[in-house]
Amino acid sequence: MRKWLVISVPATLIFCLSVRAAHAHGEAADEPFLKDLTVAFYNVHVGPTVIKVGDPVTITGSLKILETWPYTLDPPQTAYVTPVVPGPVFALVDRVINGQPAFGSITVERGGTYNFKMVMRGRNPGHWHVHPGIAIQGTGTLIGPGEWVTVEPSATPFKLNVMLLNGQTVDLEHFGGSFVWWWSLAGFILGLIWMIYWTVPKRTVTRLAVTTQLGANDDAPDIGLITPEDRKWMNVLAGITIAMLVVGWVWMAAKYPVRLPQQTDRFAPAVDTPSYHLAQVTPAGSPNNATYDEKTDKLTINLDVKNVGGSPITPKQYSMAMATFVNGTEQEQANAGPRDFVGQLHVEPAGPIPTGQTRRIILTMASPVFDEERLIPLHDPQQLIAGLLAFQDGAGRAEMVTIKSVLVPTEFRPQYLP
Repeated sequence: MRKWLVISVPATLIFCLSVRAAHAHGEAADEPFLKDLTVAFYNVHVGPTVIKVGDPVTITGSLKILETWPYTLDPPQTAYVTPVVPGPVFALVDRVINGQPAFGSITVERGGTYNFKMVMRGRNPGHWHVHPGIAIQGTGTLIGPGEWVTVEPSATPFKLNVMLLNGQTVDLEHFGGSFVWWWSLAGFILGLIWMIYWTVPKRTVTRLAVTTQLGANDDAPDIGLITPEDRKWMNVLAGITIAMLVVGWVWMAAKYPVRLPQQTDRFAPAVDTPSYHLAQVTPAGSPNNATYDEKTDKLTINLDVKNVGGSPITPKQYSMAMATFVNGTEQEQANAGPRDFVGQLHVEPAGPIPTGQTRRIILTMASPVFDEERLIPLHDPQQLIAGLLAFQDGAGRAEMVTIKSVLVPTEFRPQYLP
């Protein structure tokens, strides 16, 4: 036995040291339908990507709550646009949605497009992955594409100064921190004393076989389970707890004579509705108009597009959940969002679609992001995907059209575990 114990200790240490660090936020763990059919992010930018503690980082972009929102989820009504980062390593200082300051949750609707801008300040040094996200009541947080941001140490400590209504400026990084720490410690010690009193010297835990047989109101004084001495000390602890609460209430009233309830400003941002319509899109080869090759991570979508605008139009971009595919140059792809979530969109036949004509086009995309982020519903009872197809006309006007496709997998990777 000693030999195996000696071997197991270094083996455990080697195993722990060989484990790679986790850098994700759980977006790959969500079911594909939860990402594909709910929200599409596009034109997301995070910058600058190298800052010092206290410097700002800005997240801009757009998201659309798709008309294909699953009927199995609660309808989208209340939402909170937020940066998704690994803990309090940044401090959010400003947020604007559709041109309006948004201090808290907002009211949203199906088909609504929301342009956001969030400004954060680096708080802790490190190499952090930064995403935009939208938390929707009844559904959870849906995450957009992410970018790595390096926060370097600064010669000055982090401060978050805000001005109160009385004109006083306070540093939220340290304001009231010492009181909260000591007050919490006092409550923790009081609870620890109570827990140790009833679990270490008493028989409530060490003799569960006996205590579980007693009635709810049986103190069992014959076996010393609860004695008059115990009642005395519990009354002392209860008295200390009540005294702490009274002292806290009195101290708060004296320290902060002017108090306001926590405020909220929930509103519905104005959603712009385009005054023009460029394209009418229908699935081609219905009902199954999309295929996915798991071995090559290639997605193909067949569509019939009718140009209903006044000039030729070109399919320029396809956005699906957190991924974007661009029909354009490397520079246009770089402008579309974080590089890890952007790929090339191939459109066949190439070239603009003339005014009034209907053309069958084939969209082809290949990227490891389909597998890494679990965007394709290969093992779901309903193999549906949805996204935004952007068209641009000769005048530079753009329209995002929501497309829902029925997917048919064509090749699978070997899979031995569910």
